[in-house]
Amino acid sequence: MIQMMPMKPDSSVGKALVGACRTHRNFKLGRKAGYMLIEAAPNDHAVYVLLSNIYALDGNWKGVHKVRKLMVDRGVQKVPGRSSIETDGVIHEFISGDKSHSRKEDIYKMISEMCQQLKTAGYVPDTSQVLLDIDDEDVKESPLALHSEKLAIAFGFISTTTGTPIRIVKNLWVCGDCHNAIKLLSKIYGRCIIVRDAN
Repeated sequence: MIQMMPMKPDSSVGKALVGACRTHRNFKLGRKAGYMLIEAAPNDHAVYVLLSNIYALDGNWKGVHKVRKLMVDRGVQKVPGRSSIETDGVIHEFISGDKSHSRKEDIYKMISEMCQQLKTAGYVPDTSQVLLDIDDEDVKESPLALHSEKLAIAFGFISTTTGTPIRIVKNLWVCGDCHNAIKLLSKIYGRCIIVRDAN
């Protein structure tokens, strides 16, 4: 379909294709489309991350390092994921694993409670979202619990009254594990949770 388009496809078309290859685990096409996309948008960090993720899902860690090296060589930097929540007219921003917030102890207690509630409800973290060369599933679950949107939600739980909707804005996309966990957290805590990402 892309080859038959009457105009030259832009990078969003290529990103959609690489993303679909990731979802449907078509690694061969994903790598081919990823490299074509890098040539079309050599300064877009998201393109490199998508291609790196294709390699990681395939367990090809040499490929991951090759793409990361290409980013470094070209001076392309990955933008960190950030999630924001506004309470009482103040915007609070979190990055993954953030420990800089003044209420970090309360936030991390809430994260622990959220993880326990999810586990009690039968939720199993989707560790396929952790694209690191780690074999231990328990170790893979830890970074998922500390994604920026979950930290922002934990802050929302401890900073707002019961029944108040929690609104989060994320600068990048929300991973599949967070998407599913947030739906269940909304049900468990009886809270409307709205998370808007870059898409």
